[in-house]
Amino acid sequence: MVSIPTDIVALIIGAFLLLFGYRVKKIAITIIWFIVGYWLVSLFVDKIVADQLWQFILCCVGGLVLGMFGMTIEKFAVFVTVGATFGMSVIQNFGPATDWTLPAIAVAVGVVTGVIAVWLIKPMIILATSIEGARLVIISILSLLGWAKPEYYLVIFLAVAAVGIIFQWNNCRRLE
Repeated sequence: MVSIPTDIVALIIGAFLLLFGYRVKKIAITIIWFIVGYWLVSLFVDKIVADQLWQFILCCVGGLVLGMFGMTIEKFAVFVTVGATFGMSVIQNFGPATDWTLPAIAVAVGVVTGVIAVWLIKPMIILATSIEGARLVIISILSLLGWAKPEYYLVIFLAVAAVGIIFQWNNCRRLE
């Protein structure tokens, strides 16, 4: 179970990514890589350490390591960040995988969008940060309100992501 302070932090970070992701793309890429690193370590940390404080610390260290990595190697980071964002979005929006097909589709979507992202950095970073921001905002609000994921989650997700995309695109016209 996620705590209320964590949900509030996730909501703030999500809103930041949703509306200002491209304007501060290095920070946005670092944040997304931190989230991925934190999540990856959280998958197995309970098998290594029993104490919850140490689990949290190790998850943060994993997030910091991947966050710093993402900040230093920009084109590779853009490829992986956009690919992971779109791939995770496929899994989040189309349900848990019962066999290998959904993860395979998510990886394929991730690789294709990652390659396109390197060619079209600005629009893809806007898309990726809007999508990740929308995901964080929605799951944080649902968690804070104690609501389950509604059956029309995909419609809400697409609407919130569209608001972020339009806002960022209009706000960042003159940037690179």
